[in-house]
Amino acid sequence: MSRTSRYIVFILLGLMGSSRLADAAPKEGATFYSLNSTEAVIQEYENPDRASWQKPGKVIDQLMIKPGSVIADIGSGSGYFSVLLAKQTGNHGTVYAVDNDSEMIAYLEERVKKEGHGNIKPILAKGDNSRLPRAGVDLIFVCNTYMFIENRESFLTRLKDYLKDSGRLAIISYNKTETPEGPPVHTRVSREKTIQEAQKSGFILEAEYFFLPYQHFLLFVKR
Repeated sequence: MSRTSRYIVFILLGLMGSSRLADAAPKEGATFYSLNSTEAVIQEYENPDRASWQKPGKVIDQLMIKPGSVIADIGSGSGYFSVLLAKQTGNHGTVYAVDNDSEMIAYLEERVKKEGHGNIKPILAKGDNSRLPRAGVDLIFVCNTYMFIENRESFLTRLKDYLKDSGRLAIISYNKTETPEGPPVHTRVSREKTIQEAQKSGFILEAEYFFLPYQHFLLFVKR
């Protein structure tokens, strides 16, 4: 199965850690496969080859997370980034790992117990409700999820309510061009559109990083 076909399967099954997936509907002629969907997605998220292009260590470094920070990982999936974020914020901090797929949350809850990540709190999102503490989050981290969110401007406006006054929003998403990794191009949201939507929702672009080969990495603050 090709990587693009696998992503089509994941989109159809709603396992990419988003709210609703109307924007990600595949075009006619998409191939369907029978597979253990949750296991397949976890294998994709945790593929060791991902580090070569996702560059997770460098991403974490740019976020400059302080010990004791409260972080929300929106669309946390298997916890690929949640675990790294939790190491940075330390025992006195908290990482809310938010996903709307109950099987993925169940997997992450088991992972947290096995690996001893006591500062990771998996949250099963209910519809548009991320169930985060109001005005209590230092950093909201959205990686490989933004393109699958319906009504993104409304979603971002709600996220802003969860951030502290000094809080930040990080969005990492695939560039709207053909790349060796990532979902079909028609599902992606361009860098320019992402910035425009964030600005309409009350955010200001604070920084942008260019070291990711297939993705844009944008950091926003509240206006």
